[in-house]
Amino acid sequence: MANSCPSALPSRTPPPVEAVWITASALHFDLADGRSISVPLSFYPPLLASAAPVRNQYEIHGGSVYWAALGFKLTSSDLLQGRRKTRKSRQK
Repeated sequence: MANSCPSALPSRTPPPVEAVWITASALHFDLADGRSISVPLSFYPPLLASAAPVRNQYEIHGGSVYWAALGFKLTSSDLLQGRRKTRKSRQK
């Protein structure tokens, strides 16, 4: 029997990001719920193509990370779901 308790339903809000770091081959997010996510940097060509100083200038906004110089935004949900993004964001 399915559990209909609201707390058992998945949250639609991305888990907050606490830390970000980028290596030559991967993007890493540490989340407030204790999880760490690492994905290949090749999933995100705008980050892959940028220089390290540009990659390292980002803003964390709850469950999302925004690179203003690139006009590029990712959410923790993007990484958790393996969602690739090849285009820059239209808005912050």
